[in-house]
Amino acid sequence: MKRWIAGMVVSLVLVLASGASAEDFTSRFEKGTSSFGLQTGFGYTVDLPPGRDRSDISFLFFFPNYQKNLTGLVGEGFYRGAWFWHVEAGVAEALNRDGEYLLGFSPLMAEYKFLDPDRSWAPNVLLGAGFSYTNWKDIAERELGTEFQFLLHAGAGIEFFQEGTRSYSINYRLFHVSNAGINAPNIGLNAHVFSLGMRF
Repeated sequence: MKRWIAGMVVSLVLVLASGASAEDFTSRFEKGTSSFGLQTGFGYTVDLPPGRDRSDISFLFFFPNYQKNLTGLVGEGFYRGAWFWHVEAGVAEALNRDGEYLLGFSPLMAEYKFLDPDRSWAPNVLLGAGFSYTNWKDIAERELGTEFQFLLHAGAGIEFFQEGTRSYSINYRLFHVSNAGINAPNIGLNAHVFSLGMRF
């Protein structure tokens, strides 16, 4: 009898806790909510597509960002989630060089988070574009013909939610830098970027 009562009490506590978390989940991802964050990590260029023997550049990546929930929760099942407007600005500094840097600003980015109230983590995908000022052409003369460059981003990650609005993430993105034909040369650079993120 005592075990049965204890089991009922534990079950009731779990039900109440899940109800509270579902309410917190809904309010946390309401349309119009916003947060700040940052991503910091490491990137390196790759010869993609292959055959052009692009310059090898390794770099540190530090990009603070802002996100705003555009849709609130949409979809059902696995596809349930929310669209976020993602804006970031920051710096990528080449390693083992003479301080070559890239200052980037990307205001046209969107992230979709696959959200589920029964878990405290969410996969996400990120796409977007921006522009930059850089002196990387000093070490990538065949790839970058100007100091002004456009940026393209395509990535994915997993975000782990904490109490309040805080969360942490592990991220990957394909990072493209080129001048869109403004001046030759313009074969561009492509890089793999691995980063850790935090939202607050």
